[in-house]
This record gives sequence, structure tokens and C-alpha cells, in this order.
Amino acid sequence: MTIGHMDRLVTIEQGVASRDATSKAPTMTWTTLGTAYMEAKPFRGRERFAANQLSAAGDTVWHTHHREDMDPEAIDVPKYRRLVYRGRTHEIVSAVHVGMRDGLELVTIASQRVTS
Repeated sequence: MTIGHMDRLVTIEQGVASRDATSKAPTMTWTTLGTAYMEAKPFRGRERFAANQLSAAGDTVWHTHHREDMDPEAIDVPKYRRLVYRGRTHEIVSAVHVGMRDGLELVTIASQRVTS
């Protein structure tokens, strides 16, 4: 990890699981946990035709410094954390330590929708 490459300010969100009061269906409420500078490395993109519409998803590998609130040994990071960069939500699918807790590598899938 090179500090000079960590040039994207990313919002980290944490999810809290709950149940909908009416339907009792499980829901996830997202709040801002903090921000961090990260390095982004896009490694694959794809488009597919699903449900009668064109759908695009991008896969990105993010590198950042180690954070206790993102420790994959203590927290189910893919379930309870996600990233937001430039209005686009990136769902975390994998989180691993880099070195001896020198940093984190997060693999994400970006949503097509950009929030304002």
C-alpha cells in the first residue's frame, strides 16, 4: 500500500439489523460510521441483461489503513459495512488484512444507482 495512492475520500457506513414494525420482515438501516482515504483498483466490469433491462455492476478492490471498526476478525464486514463513493454504494463482498494488520483490502460490487 502506498499512501500517495490513497486519494479517494470514501464514506464508510454501518448497518443495524432490525425488523419492520408492520411486516416483521428483516431490514437493514445504514448510518455513517466515518470516512477514510482509500486506493481504488477497478479489476472487472460487466453488463448483463436481466429482468428485461440492462444492468451494470462494477467490481473494485479498495485498500486502506487498518481500522478496528473494520477488522474482519471481529466484525462480519460484508454484512455490516458498505462504502459510498461519489454517490454510489459499494457493497463489500470480501474483507481481508494486508500484512500483519498493516491495512485492509475490501472487494466490492457497486450498485448501478447513484444517490444524490
